[in-house]
Amino acid sequence: MSVLSKRILSAIFLFLIFIYSFFHQNYIYFLFLVSILVFLALYELDRLSGNNKFEKAIYWLFSIFVYFLIILNYEPIFFIIYFCLFFWIFIAPLALYKKQIIFDSVKFIVYPLILIGLFFSVVHLFINNKSLLLFSFFIVWLSDISAYFFGKKFGKKKLAPNISPGKTLEGIYGAFLANFVFVGFLSTLNPNNFYNYLAMVIIIVPLSILGDLFESLIKRSAGKKDSGFFLPGHGGIMDRIDSLCVVLPVMTFLNMQGFNL
Repeated sequence: MSVLSKRILSAIFLFLIFIYSFFHQNYIYFLFLVSILVFLALYELDRLSGNNKFEKAIYWLFSIFVYFLIILNYEPIFFIIYFCLFFWIFIAPLALYKKQIIFDSVKFIVYPLILIGLFFSVVHLFINNKSLLLFSFFIVWLSDISAYFFGKKFGKKKLAPNISPGKTLEGIYGAFLANFVFVGFLSTLNPNNFYNYLAMVIIIVPLSILGDLFESLIKRSAGKKDSGFFLPGHGGIMDRIDSLCVVLPVMTFLNMQGFNL
């Protein structure tokens, strides 16, 4: 079986599980799925980080501690969204510019905050605005798929050859084009939300690229091609949720400010 076939089958399998759990009357199914994915991603980042025994202990104790604070609905945990915003607006772009992990000495704290921040964002949006969460997922997935195929077919100009040689400007154009078509279709069903849909595409597509590039930087720093081996044809879990790590905290922040679908 070719890599592309494995990639498609894995994506379909994961998508079906996602849809079943997302729309199930019992929210525990979805919470369990997201928890499993986040902890598998935490394992992958721990593996890529090369943490020593002390760092591993802090890494996992901190991750589990914050995870249960979220489950227990501990209000001050909202700080994690502001940390994620600060990280993705300032630290990640600077690291990409310098082509190195500039916070190497504290990554055993930073990486858990990023992934548990993703978990918090999913839980918050699932409870408060499921349509915004679902639409965010679809934009990220459509961006990823269209960028991959447009890049394969038309890609010539490399986006960041020293970090992720496979990504091209043509792939980005394809991601925007596919999402604009998607927004056009949705707007025929709900014309009142056209500008909200359009704004989300303009915000989410660049953010998804940022997340993808940053994860590529982590892998390059660790000398790895894939973050893990859990998804045949895709690599690891982080390879599939890297963009969501950026997008969903931003969407959560906007939702906290009153943005809705």
